[in-house]
Amino acid sequence: MMRILSIGKMASIGVAGLCLAATAQAETLRVEGLYPARAPNIAAIKTIAIDRFGGGDGTALAFAIEDKLSGIEIDDAPYFKIMAGRSAIDPEATLSGTATAGIEEYETREYRERCIERDDKGKCEKRKSIKVPCLKRVIDFQAEIRMSRFSDGQTIYADRKSDGHEQIVCGRKESFSSSENIIRGMINSAAHAVRRDLAPIEKRQNIRVFESRKGMDKATAKFFKAAVKMTKTDEQEACRMWDQAAANSTSHRSIAFNRGLCAEKEGALEKALNLYAEAGQLPGGKIEIDLAIRRVEDRQQALDDWDVRYASADPNAVEAPVKVD
Repeated sequence: MMRILSIGKMASIGVAGLCLAATAQAETLRVEGLYPARAPNIAAIKTIAIDRFGGGDGTALAFAIEDKLSGIEIDDAPYFKIMAGRSAIDPEATLSGTATAGIEEYETREYRERCIERDDKGKCEKRKSIKVPCLKRVIDFQAEIRMSRFSDGQTIYADRKSDGHEQIVCGRKESFSSSENIIRGMINSAAHAVRRDLAPIEKRQNIRVFESRKGMDKATAKFFKAAVKMTKTDEQEACRMWDQAAANSTSHRSIAFNRGLCAEKEGALEKALNLYAEAGQLPGGKIEIDLAIRRVEDRQQALDDWDVRYASADPNAVEAPVKVD
């Protein structure tokens, strides 16, 4: 039997793929959905072998990437099968690369506040900011990651991850942070970036509704305001009220946008795009509308990628999330 990836179940994606918006203070609607991997043309890859990673920190990066990719779950199922060592089954792709962190130190001078005058008991009476000899430490992290299709060796993903850290210490009372901890953090950040490149992510966001009633007649404005207030207790009823307002009044940017947000919330992505486009043609700012359109287009891309990934005659294949239009 085919399993359906429901929007409700996608919430179980795990810490690496979960992005929760902070509790909103203004009136909002909760929108959640699947957003695509950043790298194109890899949606069909399901099995990956971690190949050799060179460089002084290559092994650590390989382990970190393996942990990140192994931990991805969508609809309570692993997104990737990570293959290590020899296997009777060939992977669809191999991941390799290099990673090196370098540490250099330089003498420099910086301004620091120092005591320039003391009393006869040694207590400082006058302080001044003066240049003093210091030591500057620079940590530079460079990693290159490449994914090759196993069947023909063609590179299907390649990227460079760079990071850096600088710290200056002057005098005995100042000390450098642990270089090991800093490099470990850089490796973890690079591994997370690779995870984000290669796999989709589920987001839950509280999106603020439009509240402007400028240009509405008095009755519509009163009804619209009540719908905005309703979002705090019953989002579905608020959406119904905006539909009613649209049916009983002339087109208005706030009504069109909020109806688009309702459609997006329900997964009716084409309807959402049409309503956002309508809102964008009406008087008023467009930043929030542009962001909403981009958000919906990303979700459509994630659904298209899902179709590519599970386009199979296998009767146990996972179906894509249901599109509601």
